[in-house]
Amino acid sequence: MKRGSILLLLAPVCYLAVSIFVVLWVCGNGTYPSGSDTMYHVYRGSFVYRSVLEGCWWPSYDPMWYNGVELLRYWAPLPAYFMALCQALAGGEALNGYLIFVGMVCFLGALPWLYIGFQTGRPWLGAAVGVLWFFMPNNLCALFLEGNLARSLSMVFLPLFFYFCGSYLERPRRTHLLGTALSFALITLCHLGYGGMVALGTLLYFLLHRIIVRRRGVVLPLIGAMGAGFLLLGVWVCPSLVGGMTSMENSEVMEGFFQSLWISLNPLERYASDNGNFYFGLAAFLLAALGVLLSRREDMPAFWTALLICLATSSSMYPVLKVLPGSRYLWMLRFISIALCLILYGFLRWNTLRRPLAFLLLLLLCLDVVPSLGLVRGVQSGELVEERLNKAQEETLIAAAQEITEQRMALMDLSRLSATGAWLVSAWNNPVPATFGAGWEASATASNIVQLNRALENGQYYYLFDRCKELGNDTVLVRLSSMWQEEDGEAWLDRAAAAVGYRLSDFNGGYRLYHLDVSGNWGTVTDYRYLGIGAGAAATALGFPAMEEAESANLNDYTFEELSRYSMILLSSFTYDDRQTAEDLVLRLSKSGVRVVIAADGIPEDRKTHNQSFLGVVCNPISFSNGYPELDTVDGLLNTDLFPPGHTDWDCVYLEGLDQCWGTVLDDGLELDFYGTVKNDNLIVVGLNLTYFFSLTKDPVVERLLSHAMELPPDLLPQREIVPLKVEIAGRRITVDSPRPGVSTTLAYHENFESGRAVSSRNHLTVVGEGVTTITLRYPYLKEGAAVSAAGALLLVLLLWRKRGDDAWKTEEKTEPEQTDRPGSAS
Repeated sequence: MKRGSILLLLAPVCYLAVSIFVVLWVCGNGTYPSGSDTMYHVYRGSFVYRSVLEGCWWPSYDPMWYNGVELLRYWAPLPAYFMALCQALAGGEALNGYLIFVGMVCFLGALPWLYIGFQTGRPWLGAAVGVLWFFMPNNLCALFLEGNLARSLSMVFLPLFFYFCGSYLERPRRTHLLGTALSFALITLCHLGYGGMVALGTLLYFLLHRIIVRRRGVVLPLIGAMGAGFLLLGVWVCPSLVGGMTSMENSEVMEGFFQSLWISLNPLERYASDNGNFYFGLAAFLLAALGVLLSRREDMPAFWTALLICLATSSSMYPVLKVLPGSRYLWMLRFISIALCLILYGFLRWNTLRRPLAFLLLLLLCLDVVPSLGLVRGVQSGELVEERLNKAQEETLIAAAQEITEQRMALMDLSRLSATGAWLVSAWNNPVPATFGAGWEASATASNIVQLNRALENGQYYYLFDRCKELGNDTVLVRLSSMWQEEDGEAWLDRAAAAVGYRLSDFNGGYRLYHLDVSGNWGTVTDYRYLGIGAGAAATALGFPAMEEAESANLNDYTFEELSRYSMILLSSFTYDDRQTAEDLVLRLSKSGVRVVIAADGIPEDRKTHNQSFLGVVCNPISFSNGYPELDTVDGLLNTDLFPPGHTDWDCVYLEGLDQCWGTVLDDGLELDFYGTVKNDNLIVVGLNLTYFFSLTKDPVVERLLSHAMELPPDLLPQREIVPLKVEIAGRRITVDSPRPGVSTTLAYHENFESGRAVSSRNHLTVVGEGVTTITLRYPYLKEGAAVSAAGALLLVLLLWRKRGDDAWKTEEKTEPEQTDRPGSAS
């Protein structure tokens, strides 16, 4: 029997043995299931598994998280179904299914490298790389530290994707185009965002190939194949790109995905950080550098791409990359596995590399893995996972909270327990529905969730408990270390809870548990007398909980009849389509008796004059350092706190054109207006960015000034009445029986709700009329998605048809004369 045939039979057996060893190692490590997002993916897999057993093969709605969430819409479905398969193999045990998932990723991730090794004429090296791939430090970090099981599953398909791309670049064939399209589609089905990152990394690879190899006519078909693979998924991709995470601001998140090259390349730093950082790998960097210097010209693009990605992860590159279009999605540290895959693929293609040097490089790669094995080994305590989870439930009072929850529970811990906390609340022992969960970007109530967390961080407890009540939580569990740290903080917390109607049910050194004495399902009817419009209004509402946050920031989206029922309206960072119409609306409201307060710093810039002005008031820029000067106001001389850390240089505006000035500030001997009325006494304008300053500091001086301007006490609560409801949820159908009209069901509103009766949204929650309302959750954008999928299939057929009857395009005629490899390129 030939050695190749022996290897073909032996290698999978070895892979299986390694996978079993990894599973046994993880099972007893005393930390599994580790990873901040691990239990999110386990939960989704369990959700799909239970639904399939009930006969539903595409479950879309889960009432247990986020007041109802579309669990398969915004996060890719393949990991959920794969996890469900693993759970089925484990006999329905979710945690054992996770262990099988780890073993399957290890085993399946090795097979593509074995195949690539045979195709490149280096089967033994391919077999070795197959074992190494799972243990690459960045891959272990994704699986056991981040808990990004979706990205870990995509690592099974990534080597095949680059193999098909590289093979087509060297020798175009139809099978390579088809493989490129399908493998890219599978990667995208694992993680849509990561599919985009792979596409960006691949485009850089193609560009470098064009520059270095100078072969024409091969890149465009590959880009077309990638596009076809993406379009094939249109039925799922179209709904996933509307709302959800795509509407979130990611610029701040992006900044966290850069780090010093010293950390990325220092093997010893992992011991200091306990493998807490991303690691590119010194051995991988050395291999890429040697590939750039010594490999064939056809193999260099892979190594060059990897080195450029490595350099782009440096903190010093953030200021450069953040100015690029679409830069907020350049989470560069997530590109590391893409670079490592290219390095290993280039390693296998480098057939001029001598065996001794290849063996030495492989040994260095293996040695570089060793410090990261602690992520697999854990503490090896042997403690059963069930015991640890039960202990965590008791220590955090989650078990006590589950016992008393009738409708829904809010775990206020700023996600300190990560996805494990959501799992303990809604999937372990005595599961109950929750306002929180994991993967919050997919929730329809995402902005509500952000506001609750901000309220906890900023010590705005009246807002916290009032909005928990609005979201239908009869139980609220607060982690004390996540609160605003101040003297008598627990007393303030208890006082705010009591004001809303919650009583203290239990507490320990780390948590306090509150409960609202109401049974069964219920909704609310609320009379808001105050309204905040604009992106900045939400921050001010934290300190003034009687204020409702409007869903649209555009003044032209509202009518006089809608707004005239409010006593006061705050405009903060609002927008408009037509300035004259917006001004007329505001002026009419103020004349009718509605008090309108305008935060001047958020006034839009006029499109014609490029001045920041509204209703004749002109905003002029000014900057202060460390703190405001003394404020001379109708309430007397005011001295505020210093600017908070990170905001020592404070950019804001003063005002010109006020009819009646209520506040001035001295700057370089000039008296500047910042506060007063315009047109009439019901139109008040406030400058100096005081609303934002208050949201950061809770300064009592500024609180009094804003309270006077809005005629709104900070401890005033909206009039909120609890209404008993009968709610039944079965699959995609929700039935609500309400005794009165205009009741907020406390269920999240989704734009794909369908009902024969009127159903509306208020504060992202579903409002129904009197009587029985049946709501069906239809599949969103099905026609549009099907059309996109059909276009993708057509594009792929056209690409393959163009190569009919010929396995290789005649690119030789388009190829420029190649240069002779430099001396010494064969090691």
